Amino acid sequence: MAGGIFGAVALQRIPLGAALTKPLALLLALGWVGIAGLVLSAAVRDGIAVHTGPLIGSFAIGTWVAASTVTARMAMLAAPDAPWLAEAMFAAGLVVWLWFAPRALRNLARIAGAPASATRPTGIILLTTVATQAVALAAFRLFPAAATARGAAAGLMGLGAACYAAGAGLIIRRYVADLTWRLAADWDNTNCILHGALSITGLTAVISGLFGIEVLAPFWAMTLTVFIIVEAIELLRLDARRRLLGWRDAVFVYDTSQWARNFTFGMFYAFTAALVARFPVAGEFPILGAVAAAILGYGQYVVLLLLLGELGVMGWWLAGRAVRTAASSHRAG
Repeated sequence: MAGGIFGAVALQRIPLGAALTKPLALLLALGWVGIAGLVLSAAVRDGIAVHTGPLIGSFAIGTWVAASTVTARMAMLAAPDAPWLAEAMFAAGLVVWLWFAPRALRNLARIAGAPASATRPTGIILLTTVATQAVALAAFRLFPAAATARGAAAGLMGLGAACYAAGAGLIIRRYVADLTWRLAADWDNTNCILHGALSITGLTAVISGLFGIEVLAPFWAMTLTVFIIVEAIELLRLDARRRLLGWRDAVFVYDTSQWARNFTFGMFYAFTAALVARFPVAGEFPILGAVAAAILGYGQYVVLLLLLGELGVMGWWLAGRAVRTAASSHRAG
């Protein structure tokens, strides 16, 4: 997801970056095949309950959908003369979504019916929106002239928006209902999806062609506002963790959920780029135009640095894990 959204948009706006589209698309496709193989192997060996069982954790399956559709987008860019590649990736994502969506909707209902203290929902539940909008977005791009596909995509876009309203409401309820929560311990990495899910909704709305600037400009401004609020909380959380744990254990520690930040930053950049490309926002909304121009002028490098930073933290963690494993084997020997 993170690599795909970077390659599809931010990379294209970095000098000479477009030349890396095909190699990155191939790397992402190989990564997709590898991860899919690991998931299928684990499912055959141990069953799928490890993914579907946890009430909150089960929403992570939405990343499988989004990863498939963003890889489809990279295939569109890297191999425009072979549309079947993108269509095959889209079909894979659609099949997973058809299996995932009913489970996600049932689990949203379960969370809504339980006390917030019992379920403690985080931004991961908004992957229902991300997955649904990802399918809609890919359908709009792959089948722009097919009325049936566009109608279905429009319906999915509405469903994704409804899931966002429900999911965001449940997350806010969690933090408002229990004011004893602590920023360092209880604010989750995936809460950045609060703005990421808005961004993919906005991007889908732009690509659909169903909305004018009078609707999309306020929506973009709302997304930017949520982005600023959430990331301000993230900075406060970083400082709280630094004071509690020190720089090493507060910052240079790896967790898979951290990739959500890369995806959400990249998605907001993509939403901004699509909006500016389709509408003359600077003329009608000069302030929006100025802010968007600044984002498009420098945001691609922010997305790149975040991606490289996360890869660095992951590499450091993997190296440390290898050293610890070797040391344990040596002691056992």
